Amino acid sequence: MFKRLCQVSLRRYHPSKGEHLNSSRLGPLNYGLDSPQYAVLSHALKVSVPVVGFNERAIVHSLNQLNYPSTMLSVIGASNSPSLLHSSPAVMELVKFHLVQKRLQLSQDLSSEEKPSLEDLFIKRLELNVPIAGHLSQLLSHVSVPGPFTVDTALPELHRLSDDLIYYSNEKDHHDFAWYSKRLGISCAYVSSELFMAQDKSHNYEETFQFARDKLQRTMQLGEYYNNTEEWLWYTLLNSINLAKSQMARG
Repeated sequence: MFKRLCQVSLRRYHPSKGEHLNSSRLGPLNYGLDSPQYAVLSHALKVSVPVVGFNERAIVHSLNQLNYPSTMLSVIGASNSPSLLHSSPAVMELVKFHLVQKRLQLSQDLSSEEKPSLEDLFIKRLELNVPIAGHLSQLLSHVSVPGPFTVDTALPELHRLSDDLIYYSNEKDHHDFAWYSKRLGISCAYVSSELFMAQDKSHNYEETFQFARDKLQRTMQLGEYYNNTEEWLWYTLLNSINLAKSQMARG
């Protein structure tokens, strides 16, 4: 399962079991499962982020809890550049860790004999957001601001998620142009569902899960690829405009 993550540039046009083999690496992360970075970020995601959100306070809290020095912040985020939101490289690494780790959880405890439905996996991935749902708007702001992180990490991870949703489900796959259109549709349906979840106040996010089911069904049955893509592009554009306004106001 993890080997495929280390070979981002070698992803196949069609499903390949070789891309889903186990490994001790977590590409595109550059550290292993037994590393201090993994321990700190895993602790932060489980314990600190649900309380304080995706920021340096979450990482520092986990560093203190695990008896690591605060100087380790620079090691955690060494491979990243600060975002346009002035988030530190360490915070961007925390966001990246969330995207990768939650995607990997999809394939845990799955039976090799009986595959779940695409809808079940889709909902399972959204359910993994529940502990940090109160900070989902903050997370989305990090991944949607145009820049290297969006191009090199956020969008590739989104499409790897779509690929995994199809690969691990009982959904019939294709070996032609439909391979791309199906993944694009699922990617955009997922983004739409996260945007809805970020604003959802219903009990246990019941409205989010119903919205997600309806969105996925319309995408797969009616091919609402254009509308979903347009929705994502509009969200990115509006978010960029709001960011520019806030920067001008500070000036």
